[in-house]
Amino acid sequence: MPDTVVLVTPCDRGWGALLVLGLFSILFGVLMILFPDITAIAVVTLIGVLVIILGAIMLLSSLFLPAGESRSTLLLFGGLAGLLIGVGIIVYPILAGAVMTEIIGAVIFVIGMMQILFGMVFEADRRRALYFISGILSVIFALLIIFYPFIGSLILFGYLLAIYFLLLGIMMVIAGYLSHAFCTRYAES
Repeated sequence: MPDTVVLVTPCDRGWGALLVLGLFSILFGVLMILFPDITAIAVVTLIGVLVIILGAIMLLSSLFLPAGESRSTLLLFGGLAGLLIGVGIIVYPILAGAVMTEIIGAVIFVIGMMQILFGMVFEADRRRALYFISGILSVIFALLIIFYPFIGSLILFGYLLAIYFLLLGIMMVIAGYLSHAFCTRYAES
């Protein structure tokens, strides 16, 4: 029986799927820019669903561990806390988004302070000015997020996600087009 060789070319990879996914991604990005408040609430609600799922997994894990183990008690309380927090996030998504934004703002503030400190301490480093400037920008951005958490959550969970989907969609459309162009030139040769 003769051996047959199947040659898989880049044209068999489905450039059309890249194009369609890219167009859908661009559509989602545009819709997110048009409706950032709905996007922010949807993202925070999905985070709440994720917390509920993780809480349920922890709760079930605690039930399958032998009784009396310290880990089973911690998993039990962690699972119950996860379920309660997840439900709270779903019931109050705007407040939860603001709290998440405050936490993100605090983290960015600490990172900014560290960058400023690096800029002040590392005198021999040529990147000293970059550390210092990026630290100041981080602190300013963090303070804006901390003092305006509702607007910050709208920007973080609405607009930034929309920009990501727009850029992803554009890149996928370009990749689909380039793949198609390559395939047509490959088929002609």
